[in-house]
Amino acid sequence: MSRSVGVLLLAGVLLAGCKIGASARSVAESVRTSLNPPPPPPDTVPEMLDYAADLGVNVSEMAKLPEGLLWTDLSPGEGQPAVPGDSVEIEIDGWLRDGTRVDSSVVTVRIGTGAVIDGIDLALPGMKPGGRRQLVIPPGLGYGSQGREGIPPDAVLVYVVALRSVLR
Repeated sequence: MSRSVGVLLLAGVLLAGCKIGASARSVAESVRTSLNPPPPPPDTVPEMLDYAADLGVNVSEMAKLPEGLLWTDLSPGEGQPAVPGDSVEIEIDGWLRDGTRVDSSVVTVRIGTGAVIDGIDLALPGMKPGGRRQLVIPPGLGYGSQGREGIPPDAVLVYVVALRSVLR
């Protein structure tokens, strides 16, 4: 039954599009594109890439969040884990996948407020003080199609984040 509802819905969209002047072909192409978006370019899919050996990235052993962030704990840390809303002091080091360093700093941020790129913000909950986590960040959770100085557009990034302290 749900398939027939989908077919009827698609037919209605096509007819409505034809009535307002669009050709059936252009409406059908628009519907097809929205239902089946093109795949991302292969050089932006972290699992399909090679990484500089000294980065120690092994994507096959990393966990993956639904948003696409790959991560692994290098050391677990101790104590109460950080949660969204906590302020945390973190040390971050970031690289392009060829091993070029693009970031190194110590910052204090509130988790979930967008103070850092999305890939780092998503990785912080659950970390414990003293913990270190390696991240592979797809472009959409990093600097996207715009890039920034020293980071090309659509770059996949590798970060190591160390949680120095949770400030509650």
